Formats: sequence, C-alpha cells, structure tokens
Amino acid sequence: MTTTATVIRPLAPSEEIFAGSEVLVGYSMRLSGRLNLAALSAAFDAVVRAYPALGAHLEPDGRGHILVESPGSTPEITVVDGDPEQLLSGARLDQRTALAALCVVRDGHSTGVTLVTHHSVADACHSLAVLAEMWSCYTEISGGGAPRLTSHRFPDAVEDLLLARCVEKMSGLPVSARPLLVAEAPRIAEPVADDDSYLLPLTARCRLTKRETAALADLAHREGTTINGLASAAILLTEAELRELPLTELSYTYSVDLRNRVTPTIGHTEGTNVLGFADFVPAPGSGSTLIGLARGISDALRSGLASGVVQQTPLHIPDIASAPPPRAPGIVLATNWGRIDRPRLPEGLRINDFRTVMIAKPDKAGHRLQQPSGTIIISTFDDQLSIEIHHPVETTAQQRRRVRLLAAHLDAVRVAGAA
Repeated sequence: MTTTATVIRPLAPSEEIFAGSEVLVGYSMRLSGRLNLAALSAAFDAVVRAYPALGAHLEPDGRGHILVESPGSTPEITVVDGDPEQLLSGARLDQRTALAALCVVRDGHSTGVTLVTHHSVADACHSLAVLAEMWSCYTEISGGGAPRLTSHRFPDAVEDLLLARCVEKMSGLPVSARPLLVAEAPRIAEPVADDDSYLLPLTARCRLTKRETAALADLAHREGTTINGLASAAILLTEAELRELPLTELSYTYSVDLRNRVTPTIGHTEGTNVLGFADFVPAPGSGSTLIGLARGISDALRSGLASGVVQQTPLHIPDIASAPPPRAPGIVLATNWGRIDRPRLPEGLRINDFRTVMIAKPDKAGHRLQQPSGTIIISTFDDQLSIEIHHPVETTAQQRRRVRLLAAHLDAVRVAGAA
C-alpha cells in the first residue's frame, strides 16, 4: 500500500543546527531484574503514537531540512546481548527514517535501555518527559492494564514560542562570536570509506556519592549559588589547569531551559529545543576560588535572565551560524540536565543508574567547535551528582586526568565547607 508523507514544516534555525550533523542524544537507564520486552515494545509504540515527531523523519529541501510525517512506520527497537555500558550497541540510526529509537543491551539480569531522540525535535527536558511516560506505560502494560496517553501535536520551534510571548531579538549584543551548542557533540574521526557512519564516543565520568552531593547542596545554599554553579566552577578550574590558561582567558557557555523563564510558561514537550544560552567570563581580580567562581556564574545567570538577554539568545542563531566558527582556545561548553526523576516501575525491576550519550556525524558545514574537554553533561540522579564527558577514544588518558581534577576540586570545596 502506498502512502503519501505529509510535510509538517521546515526546520527553524534552532533545529537546523542539529540536522546537518544528525545530532542524536541518548537517555539511558541501567536496570537489574527481569525486563518484559513485549511490554517495553508496546510502551514505546504508545509514546510514539502520542508524540508523532518521534516517528517523523527529516528530508533535505535544498536550503535545509523539512520535518515530514511518516505514516504507518514505527521507530526501531534493537535488542542485543553485550556490555550495557555500550549504550547504542546494535542501533541503526537514520534521520531519513525516524527521529527516535530504543536500544536494549542485555548482560544476564543487567540491562541498559536507551531512548534516543534527534536533537532537532527534542531537547533534554522534552526527551526526559517522554522517557518517564514510556516507563509509566511499561508499568501499566506489565500489570495487565492499557495506558491512556494524551495525543500531542508536533512541537513548535523556540523561535515561534518566543514570538508568541513577545520576546524580541536585542541588537548590539556581542553574541555573533558565540559557539553553537551543536559543538557539544564530540569530535568524530573522519571515517575511512563511509562518511555517513556514526562513530560512538567513550565516556569518562565524575560521580559523587549521595553524602557528597548532599554536602555540596548544603554548601551551595549557604553560599548563594547552586550545585550547577559549583560543578561549573570545578569545570572552569579544571580546564584552566589542563589548557594551561589563566581563568580570565576562559569563556564558559552553557544552555538554559527557558520553559519557566518566559510568560506564559512552556510545557515540557510543547517545544523542540526551548533553550537559551548563558555566558560567564571570569573577570580580572574577581578571585579564583571555586566558591567565588560559582557565585559569579550564578550571579551572571540571574542578571542575564532579569534583563531578558538569555531569553532572546535563540533568535541570534542565524547570525551565529553564518559567522566563521570561533577558534578561541578558552571556550568551554557544558549542559546541565538537572535532577533526573526516578520513573515509575513495576516490582522486580530496579533502576541502578542513569547515563547519557550524544553522537553526531562528521561536521561538513565546519561550525562544530573542536572541544578539548569533550561533551560535558551535568545531571543528578538518585541524589548523586554526575559529570559525564563523551570523548573520542584517542583522548582517553586526558579525560582520566580531567575526571581526577574535577573530583579533587569538588572534594576540596566540600571538605572546606564542612570545616
């Protein structure tokens, strides 16, 4: 039977930046116990029906890409036996077919289940909401019930959401040199024969215990900052040491979820990439302590939000994309997914950990910044702070040193704060 695909709309600039390199993001739960694959498949099908962008695909139109509905097709579920640390083992990922996938990697009673979404149609907040709903459906189905999901329309681009809230582009701001956060996708070695292949990065990780994380949260509260501020300050101190640069030559850029920063607020899955960008450059004479840097980062964010500068940054993406890529050695990029809630699960299945992954194909447009620090993703799951660094295999030794330095900085400020 022949079906006619329906064009939904062209991608907006905030979405197009992730289409050229086919940037995908994975959200992975490490499980122990018996996983019901039939229930998982049914749950995934249910959320794909409820969120049609996941089952859509992208097609080039000569100027960029268009979002196209894929009637009658279902994103793929792959199931392989192997190392659950290899989150995307066996995955077949292609934006011309679907914009989501589910990857299951089993090793006895230990299993990794990873929801993969294309960054053009969903950011972390959006995808994590879908992930939670999928596990809720799984629990219902495992218990013999039938999930009742609300059908959603295709999500809007942040540009349209901001326009509807009368957020306007500010002129005269030095944002044209800002690196696109598509640069967060780790550098990929050029393939020998097939330039359409994904090469999967390795992951280095700094993970704190519950007690250490709680101590950092208490310290952040007392010092007028946040855990993200402390983690970001540790990243800056680490990069200054590894790159052998003074702090004042570093520029820290990170994404900011705008959903609760505009009026009216925006729902978790109402938009694709509802992200603004914030910058922090340590000022001369401002001090080089972790607490001082953390306060500076938090104060700069509050100021940028109060003035509206952060909220309108997505409107500058066309200017950034048309400018030459930045080459400053001191640019540091990171993203914070915040607190990851435990999803609802049936008895007999337990979540032990949450992991992330971001992959991309070779950057033909030349806009991806080559980050020596790799892709940095900050999150908190099960009351444990985690800083994951996705990186190419050839930088493994450097990443091990990076993790040691991050842990040392966070440990030192925690111990000092408890004294």
